[in-house]
Amino acid sequence: MDFKKLSAFLKEKGQPAFRLKQVRDAVYKNFAASWDEIPALPAAVREELKGEFRIHSLDTLKTQAGKKGDAIKFLFELKDGLKIETVLLNLIPEKWSLCISTQVGCPVRCPFCATGRKGLKRNLSPDEIVDQYLAAASYLKKTRNHKVASVIFMGMGEPFYNYESLGEAIRTITDPELIGLGQRHVSVSTAGHVPAIRRFAKDFPQCNLALSLHATEDDLRNDLVPLNRTYPLSQLAKAVNDYIAMTKRRVFIEYVLMDGLNSSRSQAARLSSWLRSVAAPKYFTVNLITYNRTGGPYRAPAKDRVQVFAGLMEEYGFEVTIRKSLGSDIEGACGQLAGK
Repeated sequence: MDFKKLSAFLKEKGQPAFRLKQVRDAVYKNFAASWDEIPALPAAVREELKGEFRIHSLDTLKTQAGKKGDAIKFLFELKDGLKIETVLLNLIPEKWSLCISTQVGCPVRCPFCATGRKGLKRNLSPDEIVDQYLAAASYLKKTRNHKVASVIFMGMGEPFYNYESLGEAIRTITDPELIGLGQRHVSVSTAGHVPAIRRFAKDFPQCNLALSLHATEDDLRNDLVPLNRTYPLSQLAKAVNDYIAMTKRRVFIEYVLMDGLNSSRSQAARLSSWLRSVAAPKYFTVNLITYNRTGGPYRAPAKDRVQVFAGLMEEYGFEVTIRKSLGSDIEGACGQLAGK
């Protein structure tokens, strides 16, 4: 919402200055999704505002919960008719993580990702990014009386290709006067945008960085993550090393395991070697993600292969998690968002 225009409108209507704060608190603190949900405003004022201002810049077309109730996917329509998806994930009881999109589609075009195969339609505005949070938070409050505990910019798009909007959204979400989520509860995932990794270290040193790596050989990574052709592994290694030196923060390594490509014992050894060339193992958490089917030729490795890969990484001295595949039954798992 354009609060500058709203402020001017309220002033023009002769409303006291505190009305703006009432609206701001209702939207950002109480997650009001309609003017009728702000009873502090006089009824006549609410009616006038309905015709002039939208609280959210997007409309919820569909809300779909997984069978286990631990994933909830939202299909949003933007003002121009384009669609994006956002997912709530419940990894810990009553602790919900929100996976937010930053673009309609994605320019990186990773072939194993449903979003990547759509290509890029456009960047999202700061309001369109923040409003995904507000809509999801409103839903949680009304249906379960729960809150969003953390935010992951790991939905549709490459966040660092929309850096300005991403940055403004993070500032809004973490501003104590607005939403007030702590920066350490905000994570941003990148496919390896080298200049933005260094910029992110300076701008948001308390936020978390996640790197979608998936391969540690340039030839293979060029195929799986085409951004590698612009920023190859040697450049990426230096950028991540600089990030760690500047922030002293741990980096989360996202690694989608695909049968016959990157899930062998030798690939685990290569992953360990590449990470150690960047920094000591204590600076990494390796998140292993079993490939989620997106209609391409790729296959998930057998469960025992995943366990072996995880065990090897632990033997090499790394903290390892095997990511639970939440939301796959509603096409809301990693790599499956397509804005259908």
